[in-house]
Amino acid sequence: MNTASPPAVVAEGLAFSYASGGGVRRADLTLGAGTMTAVEGPSGSGKSTLLALLGLILSPAAGSLHIDGAATHALQAAERDLLRRRSIGIVLQDLGLLPFLNAWENVAAAFGPRLARHRTAARDLLGDLGMGELVDSPVAELSGGQRQRVAVARAAVKQPVLVLADEPTSGLDPATARSVLRSLRACAEWGAAVLVVTHDAAVTGACDRRQVLDDGVLSAVDAGAAGTPGAVREGEPA
Repeated sequence: MNTASPPAVVAEGLAFSYASGGGVRRADLTLGAGTMTAVEGPSGSGKSTLLALLGLILSPAAGSLHIDGAATHALQAAERDLLRRRSIGIVLQDLGLLPFLNAWENVAAAFGPRLARHRTAARDLLGDLGMGELVDSPVAELSGGQRQRVAVARAAVKQPVLVLADEPTSGLDPATARSVLRSLRACAEWGAAVLVVTHDAAVTGACDRRQVLDDGVLSAVDAGAAGTPGAVREGEPA
């Protein structure tokens, strides 16, 4: 009997274009639970549009997108919003943290305004990501890498099916970048499909698979080109 789990995400012929030009011309992608995939591509190749499509922020003009078995392209707007809130975590390039909240409060904010209800879950998750001593720290007092890990924790705290990260190591030194990558790898180990948009070869090397987006077309690259899956390990310096 075949007991293999279905893919977390399946996109077929996904497309979206802007009146001014650009966008995604065709994206075929399958993401398995517990995997990390890197997407590379030059500026203007459609990476931001791809993230917006996978994150259910944009609706595709063509193609199909299934997330956790749901045919998202056939859902009404309210249903898409509900699926996004329940099943997708997003790490924005600008992080989007709330400066008037501390670390655990920013993580708990993923659930809504009643932060205290989710205090334990938020603090425990930050501890799992090596931030246990900083859970009460104002985010304005955290380093760039620490803020990135808070953003990863916020994306992961609802146990999403899919975690999307936009240039998560941009502007970080190599050691700090490794700590952020370990946090993203932890999301995959907890069962999420993780997709990372990046220009960083170290990020690509830490992923299981590599995809290239060029002129709006997404293409898979041989798995061996992505380096050793999970290459960033706990024993490395942070």
